[in-house]
Amino acid sequence: MEALNNYNYKEYNFTIWFFRLLVLIATTIIVLVFVLYINETVTVSTGEIVSSNPQADYKAPFEAQVIKIFVKEGKQVKAGDTLLVMQNLDYLEQHATKKTEIIFLEKKIKSIAVLQDALQRKKVMIDRTGNIAARKYQLDINSLVNDMQNLDQQYASQKERLSLANEKYIGDSILYKKDMLSKYEFNTTKEANSTLKESFSNIQNQRIKQASEKNLVYNNFTKEQNSLQLEKVQLDENAQALIQAKNEYESQLIQAKEMLHKIETELNEQNVIAKNAGIVNFVYNTKQSSNVINKGDLLISIAPYTIAYYAKVIIPEKDMPYVKAGLPAHLRLDAYQHFEHGPIDGKVSYVAERKENDKFYALVELSEINRFQLKSGYSVYGEIVVARLPLYRYFIKKLFKRVGEV
Repeated sequence: MEALNNYNYKEYNFTIWFFRLLVLIATTIIVLVFVLYINETVTVSTGEIVSSNPQADYKAPFEAQVIKIFVKEGKQVKAGDTLLVMQNLDYLEQHATKKTEIIFLEKKIKSIAVLQDALQRKKVMIDRTGNIAARKYQLDINSLVNDMQNLDQQYASQKERLSLANEKYIGDSILYKKDMLSKYEFNTTKEANSTLKESFSNIQNQRIKQASEKNLVYNNFTKEQNSLQLEKVQLDENAQALIQAKNEYESQLIQAKEMLHKIETELNEQNVIAKNAGIVNFVYNTKQSSNVINKGDLLISIAPYTIAYYAKVIIPEKDMPYVKAGLPAHLRLDAYQHFEHGPIDGKVSYVAERKENDKFYALVELSEINRFQLKSGYSVYGEIVVARLPLYRYFIKKLFKRVGEV
């Protein structure tokens, strides 16, 4: 009986401790579920290492002759150093020809401007001459009109006097024939009538002459105005021709200056200038063949002192909404460095707005590359951390995601 009680007591203690252990494990699991955080990531299966400051290759922009080389392989250079000088005789000849052409065109444009000023002054003089002629014509016409009005008055008065004289002459003739009037009185009447007829005829002739003179003045004025108008039309045609010629010369001048600028740009490239500091690792050797180089020939290569790298990774289209700049990334090299040094940490610096070659991509700025000997083109894979979630939320999200997929 005592042995049985002892057995029951041990079993009871074991049950108590086992229950406490289960409670402890359950409590630990519950605490971990709410306290433990886990990374939610986007998997990157494809990517590569890219150099952000690659080796600088200076190639011949055109066919030329190398006349001076200032550097050697292994020499350090600074940005702005002259590395090599080329010479293209064709460009030098074209440069001189274009400068001569520009000077010629500028002189032609200036001479056309002088001719335009002369034409404008001549048109002004024609207008002044026309105005003077119009004023003179008006004065002459006014004078002729006044004279004709006076003649008309004289004509009317003389006509009335002649009519009375004719009546007196007829009456005196009748009286003379009846011997009622002396011959002397009749002759006096006759002479007076003849004098009035002659005076009346003179006035008529003067009226006809004045009318003819008025027509002549009008015709001369019209002829002069037509002549001035024709001369003005000719000047306008000459002015239009000068404008057209000037526009053509100005167009040629613009083209010539653009070509000169292009040639000068090419000539400036005859001096190969270092854009960045670095070490020369290749120099064109003129002793190998000839100092004549072809367009596109490699002249000099300069490697930077330090090379910076970043990773370009392909993002699955379905995960694009979750990837943003600033998110951390953990990448692994598909090379022996991964096994020796482990993953590379980085941060997303750019996310593509559109596809490139039917794929979305992101750029990852690498934060620890000093311990790696990286090369452009190395393949990488890994993940981008898009969020850190408590364990329970992570499992709930995965559960709903699987249910949604089903």
